[in-house]
Amino acid sequence: LYLSDLFWKKITKFVSNCLPSPTQKSASDYNNFDREFLSEKPKLSYSDKNLIESMDQSAFNGFSFINPKFEQILNK
Repeated sequence: LYLSDLFWKKITKFVSNCLPSPTQKSASDYNNFDREFLSEKPKLSYSDKNLIESMDQSAFNGFSFINPKFEQILNK
């Protein structure tokens, strides 16, 4: 294959060096986010109880947080 001859590691390094890295003053520095986005009130997305129950939940074994509002939906 033509693509197998390319030096993928070199290409990846070149591309990653070309991308600008935003500066961050601290872990809670949100200056790189759009102000309009930050001003939006967060809201829970709709979830279908039947759909969730039909899915394999084993990927979440050991996951310790359950949103209290979601817990109310599950208990209905």
